[in-house]
Amino acid sequence: MKKQIFRLMTAMVMCAAAVLSIGCEPEPEPELEVKPVFPSLIEKVVKSGETVTLSINPNMAWKVSIPSSAAQYFSLVDAAGQLSLMGEAGSQQIKIKVADQDEFDTDRVCEVSLTMDGKTQTIAKLTRMKLARTVNVYVAEYDEAAIDFKSNGEGGYVYGSTPVQALDFLWHNEQYMHRIVVETNFKWAIGGELPAWINPSVTSGEAGRTEVFVRTVKEAYPFTAESVELVINDFTNESAPVEAGKLKVNMPACEAVCEVAIASALTFNAEGHYYNASSESYIETGAIATMTAPKGAELYKVVKDNGYLYASSPENDWITITWEEEWDAAADKAGVWARKFFVAATANEGAAREGMLVALPRTLASKISDPNFDLFNSEGTALKAEYEPYVVATVKQEAPAVAEDKGVIYANDIETMHAFTADFTELAAGSWPWQNSWASIPNAYKLTYRSNDSGDDLIFSKPFSRYEIYGFDGSYGSTYDLSTCWITIEESAEYKALTNGYKIRMRLGNDPANGLYPNTQAGSDGENEATIVFYDENNVAYALIYCVMDPNYMYVPEVSGEVKFADPATAAAYGATLEKIVEGDPDYSAEDTGMGVLQYRLTHTSAMGAMATLLMPSYHQAICYPSDQWLSTQLVEGGTQVMMNPEGDQAKGHILYYDSSWAVLVRLVCVFNYTE
Repeated sequence: MKKQIFRLMTAMVMCAAAVLSIGCEPEPEPELEVKPVFPSLIEKVVKSGETVTLSINPNMAWKVSIPSSAAQYFSLVDAAGQLSLMGEAGSQQIKIKVADQDEFDTDRVCEVSLTMDGKTQTIAKLTRMKLARTVNVYVAEYDEAAIDFKSNGEGGYVYGSTPVQALDFLWHNEQYMHRIVVETNFKWAIGGELPAWINPSVTSGEAGRTEVFVRTVKEAYPFTAESVELVINDFTNESAPVEAGKLKVNMPACEAVCEVAIASALTFNAEGHYYNASSESYIETGAIATMTAPKGAELYKVVKDNGYLYASSPENDWITITWEEEWDAAADKAGVWARKFFVAATANEGAAREGMLVALPRTLASKISDPNFDLFNSEGTALKAEYEPYVVATVKQEAPAVAEDKGVIYANDIETMHAFTADFTELAAGSWPWQNSWASIPNAYKLTYRSNDSGDDLIFSKPFSRYEIYGFDGSYGSTYDLSTCWITIEESAEYKALTNGYKIRMRLGNDPANGLYPNTQAGSDGENEATIVFYDENNVAYALIYCVMDPNYMYVPEVSGEVKFADPATAAAYGATLEKIVEGDPDYSAEDTGMGVLQYRLTHTSAMGAMATLLMPSYHQAICYPSDQWLSTQLVEGGTQVMMNPEGDQAKGHILYYDSSWAVLVRLVCVFNYTE
């Protein structure tokens, strides 16, 4: 019994313990709340085309987004064109691409946001700043000496390195113009309406450098100076151009423009035919010229008569000017016009005459009321000093030839002979070659050819009954066989009505079938020489012609009794001076003076090219001393050229010029004295 009670109580105690144990178990602790952790805000200025990387380390699932308003300028690289990216917690690299596009008026901002657990925060602010527009204009460099724009050697031009705000036109090639480069960082175009006088080669361009030939319209030039501001617009958005810069363009007044393209010296023969240097012949149409000027400019014919100048009829009537196109009828019409005109001369029956053409711009011509008084000094013998720079051409006309002045033998057309580099001159008594053999012959001439048949007709005022042609040495024993002679005398076909008109031909070669025979002897300078002696009806020699066939011959105007520059202005530009050597000069020779030798000193002080062209008495031969080739001389078109090319900066020598009898005509002392 006791045992059962004990068991029962034990069971009850255990049950109670179990119940107590169940009722006293502690409650579990609550879980901690997880909050999103956002990175600090990043603010950054970015560039076009840049890729920005943002490093983040979100602590829970996340989403990165950019606003749709920025999508045109920013994009998430790994979002496949979407505006957001999503991912799980952990370190992340977010790449954002900035559009490769510059803008000039608006800053573009992209705020990058991060969303976690329903919360959103801006983690980056990216700003692409607006771009500043740049406009620079550079002008081409001009070479005044070359009268042209400087070339860069690659088909373009050399431009200055400093931008300009204004452009002043240059007068070049008979018009106002310039060359510029427009440099921008945007597509550009000139805005607004351009004035009528400007016509640029291009009015728009892409970003970078654009060359512009700024031409002008001559017919629209203003009488008075004008300026205009060319507006350079940003033309990226063609529907809404934006002014980005200005260039002031200064247009000079055209009143001062007066340019005449004409030969500086106009020569007419007695018949009124003009000598054309290009064709080396006389033409009947006159000289062709062009005057570029506004209406109101004047071209005056000024002539000299008995020492006085005249600019009106009847004195200047022998010079005629014919305009191809007259001025426009509108008296106030501005603009510069190129008008072609012809200058001619009427036939001359009196003494040689001379004149000049004076072209005055509108600014000066407007002051002339009576050119006969206003153009000249009070004596009427010279132009006023202020008008001398406006002489555009001299005009000379020859007098008709007088038969008794032509001599026993004379050239029918000496100008044509000169044009073909041939010459026919009378020799002074006792100066012809081999004078001992023919000292008694009263008339002597020299005929010089450069090529076969390059001469013209000769007229014999006294007929000859026969002639003989003698060889180089001038002896009577060397008469040529006329059937095979290289010199022939033929009756002139043109002047067959004149029994005494002949052509003397020199035909060198070795082709007998065509009448070309070699000379028996050549002269010391390689020329072929012979002499023709003419006999009258009494078999008395009355004239001779000394004939020279010289392939190097050039006709040079002869200056009797002096030496001078053929072109003083060019000589001065090349640093050349010429002075007569007189008594007391270290280079003076009394002995030479006693023999009638002309003594001059030619000095060069420039390294630009030591050469000068001189006019001097006709000579037969020249010898340079020293003969080491630094000093040389030769006949050229227009004169005798002297060249100095020493190795050093100082040198001195001289040249002796001889006549055909080897008497010295001129002693030219040559000095090269170059200093930097």
